[in-house]
This record gives sequence, structure tokens and C-alpha cells, in this order.
Amino acid sequence: MNIKHALEFAIKKINILDAEVLLSRAIKKNKTFLYTHPEYKLNNNQINKFKKNIIRRSGGEPVAYIIKNKKFYNLDFFVNKNVLIPRPETEMLVEECLKICSRDAKSCVSTCVSTCVSTIIDIGTGSGCIIISLAKNIKNKNINFYATDISKKTLNIAQKNAKNNGINLVKSLRSHGVCFIKSNLLKNMNINLKNYILIANLPYLPSNFKNKYNLKFEPKKALYSGKDGLDLYNKLFLEIENLKYKPNYILLEFRDQQTKKIKKIIKNILPEYKIKIKKDLAGLNRILIAEKITNKN
Repeated sequence: MNIKHALEFAIKKINILDAEVLLSRAIKKNKTFLYTHPEYKLNNNQINKFKKNIIRRSGGEPVAYIIKNKKFYNLDFFVNKNVLIPRPETEMLVEECLKICSRDAKSCVSTCVSTCVSTIIDIGTGSGCIIISLAKNIKNKNINFYATDISKKTLNIAQKNAKNNGINLVKSLRSHGVCFIKSNLLKNMNINLKNYILIANLPYLPSNFKNKYNLKFEPKKALYSGKDGLDLYNKLFLEIENLKYKPNYILLEFRDQQTKKIKKIIKNILPEYKIKIKKDLAGLNRILIAEKITNKN
């Protein structure tokens, strides 16, 4: 079987883009090679691996889990069944946080340094894609990075991704790198910080969605959060309410249909925050940015 025949075989079962990815991975060549060397013959091991992965993909398993890799914000992330596959729309959280940090840095040039953002905290980090992308793109050595997750297995993956992307693993926020901690939301954290950004991409699908979408391969704990999908966010807001020092900014990802409800919850629990909503490329409300506008702690 050569490359040309392999692609012809695959596209009878799966789409061409997935076929290209799986074939490239099987023979360890890039996409360009596939079309410039159609006569290249696969060996038996490559054929068996390719056909096995075609079967997995035709059964609905995401390509990212098959090849154990997903691109996010131009970085490579290892993924498996213990973590949610990073979505393109989640890159908006990274972009919005970078914008805030850029504005903050410019503002600090003409104001008191003590008001500058000093820490970014990622709650429910999963694969670590958000916090690692931020640590990779923010060059300010005065900003520390903190990430939490409830699952030890998930944290192990996030730490692996940090190392793979050249990010230091640190045990103290005083060192430059990412500090990972096992925590159920803020439960195991002793936050005594001022001037920080809190980011959370928590599970936000309603529980009745379990039978509506083909998400059986991804961890349920990373997808669903009660009847309206907002159980964990509601709990997080209540925990933030009790903090001595609340974050300067809170950035969240959510479903378009949850817009009114999540805004109402925040206004009730955290009235000192001004809320902005950002739309994704599909024109749907996707990112919420809450900025603290009073002197309340």
C-alpha cells in the first residue's frame, strides 16, 4: 500500500483532513510529503497502525486522542482521556488576558507599581493549555502563574505539557514559572494576593446534554455541571465572595444560552464587578470579563 492508496482507502471511512493527519502520524511525515510522494510505500507496521487508527476515528474517537496531541495557541499539548481536548474558542481567554496584561503594563508606567497585576490564576486547568500559553507569551518576569485542578492525573498531564513547552515548574509563586496545585476550586488555596487575574474554563454543559452530543470519549467531569451547567461557576463566585482580596479581573468561558443567568449570578454575588461579554467567531457569546470597579475587597 502506498500513500495514494492509503488516502483513497481512508476517505471512504473518514474525512480527508483526518485521514491526512492519521497518515502523516503513521509514517512520521508532514502533509506536504503525502502529496509530493504519492508512490511512497508503507511498511506493514505503518499500514497496521494506520488502519487501526482509521477504525478508531470512524467509531467517533477524536483525532486528538488518537494521536495524543492538540494544537492550541500555536503550541503542542499532550492530551488523553483524562483531559478535555482544548477548543479553538478557548484561545479567546488567552487573548483577552494578554490584552488586559498589556493595558495594565502601560498603565503601570505612569501609576503606582503596587497596582500592577502580579499573578494569574487558572482554576480547573485541565491540560494546562491556558496557563501555559500565557506563561509562554507574557515576558514580564514580575507576573507569576498559578494553576489548579481537582484531579491529580490531570495535573500530571498539565505539568508534562508545561515541561514540553519549556515552562518551569515551581513550588512557590515567588519563582518565575507555573505553580500547579491540587484543589477543588479555591478550597486548598491560601490566596493572600492583591492585583491578580482569575481565569476559569470550568465544565458548563447542562447534565441533560449527555445524550445529545457525541462527547462519550471526553471526561464527563470536565464537561457537565448540573441542570443549567452553572453549578461550578456559582460555587466559584461564592468562594470569591469570601476572599480577603478579590481578583482585579475574572475571565470565564460559557455557553451563549447562559448569558443572562451567569450575568445575574455575578451581579448578585459580586456586585462590585463590571461585566463585559465577548463573542466568538460564530457570533455567539463566549467569554465573560468581570472587572472590579470599587474599592471593596
